[in-house]
Amino acid sequence: MKKWLQENLVCPTCLPRHVSLDLEIREECGDDIIDGRLLCAACGTPYAIDKGVAVVVPAATQSAAAGTSEYNSQGMLSAYLWSHYSDLFNDPDATGAYRAWASLLKPSPGIALDIGCAVGRLSFEMSTTHRRVIGIDTSFSFIEKARNLLEQRRLCFDLIVEGLITEERACALSPAWNHERIDFIVADALALPFADHLFSTVSSINILEKVPDPLQHLREVNRVLAPEDGLLAFSDPFSWDASVTNPSLWIGGRPDGPFSGRGYDCMRRIFSGDAGVFTPSLHIMEGGAVPWKIRKTANLWEHITSHYLVGSR
Repeated sequence: MKKWLQENLVCPTCLPRHVSLDLEIREECGDDIIDGRLLCAACGTPYAIDKGVAVVVPAATQSAAAGTSEYNSQGMLSAYLWSHYSDLFNDPDATGAYRAWASLLKPSPGIALDIGCAVGRLSFEMSTTHRRVIGIDTSFSFIEKARNLLEQRRLCFDLIVEGLITEERACALSPAWNHERIDFIVADALALPFADHLFSTVSSINILEKVPDPLQHLREVNRVLAPEDGLLAFSDPFSWDASVTNPSLWIGGRPDGPFSGRGYDCMRRIFSGDAGVFTPSLHIMEGGAVPWKIRKTANLWEHITSHYLVGSR
């Protein structure tokens, strides 16, 4: 964890109170903390910093971040590294999805938050347009790999072909990306460990369908987004899964209830002030769709369309 990050953190367990976290360092390298912890003086909750990765999640989320779920598996790491960076090593099946999402952002002198950053591609892209960038995800393995990319400035991983057969993929990262401006931490999209109105830009890309309470995620986005000159880049395929999110909490994808109809239409209404989620509401600047892929093996692919909205205040 980079030392500059501490001043931007608050205790997620104490929310909605803003309680800063004390830093205890056991091992450091320059401005990077390798081993230590963050401690809340109010509730006493410790948040570990292990292998350079700060895990700043409420106790209820810690099992999801521990590395035992499918989301933390080697197969998922291979799939997401391909999805994020395959264009850099000139894979013929690569898409330009992350360049498309990055193009939705406008330059800002403020701080950007990339929620559900996975292995970090959009966060790296944001570093060319923002003073600081913080990427968060609940997967320790994803964040550990993103920080490895940050340090090494090079991608090298084993791409799964079939079963236990892999092929190495490697490439340099873009020289345009400013690695000093970025950090990645494990954090919960439903309890963001940041003070109100901290961020000039927030991205929520392909995360809404993956959280147990989508409306709470959007409320947290509203809380940390600047009330003036704030920008939200949102995108989601709305492929709801009842094993992840109770259908009564879906934003779209159901025939009745407060969010009946298609998810994209529901989100347009929410951006414009429906349900009082975004206060002030967001002016929709742009909308559309981005096709992208996840490659699980040489023979198993997910072809996905994510509908996006860009809103400003």
